[in-house]
Amino acid sequence: MSLDDALKKKRQADQKTGINHRPEIDAKIDNFIAENLEVYQKLQEYTKEELVRKRILDMVNDNERRQGYSAEMREYADQHPEIKTEIDRRLKRLPEDQRERAYARVANNVISQHSIRKGAGVAA
Repeated sequence: MSLDDALKKKRQADQKTGINHRPEIDAKIDNFIAENLEVYQKLQEYTKEELVRKRILDMVNDNERRQGYSAEMREYADQHPEIKTEIDRRLKRLPEDQRERAYARVANNVISQHSIRKGAGVAA
């Protein structure tokens, strides 16, 4: 089997499972398992349903954390009209359906630039 054929076969398998196996990531996982065998054994005892629910809980928690961060950015921007104006100006360039997702990123950028100009928050 040629290298191209092997790569195509691997890509097809990755697309089926949705998992992208990369050697450097697999090596990290293998090292963690070797160093934490008791954790690995404990996880082996879980049912598939328990593991799926745990993964979903991780996703929910991550989403809640991101929403909280976004809410903090909005609150800060609402308290500083000059920052809010700049955020709105930048978001106006984006299509309507992308504005909500981009708000926290744009707000963080504007707040960082504003803080640097004011002399606050400059990294050493």
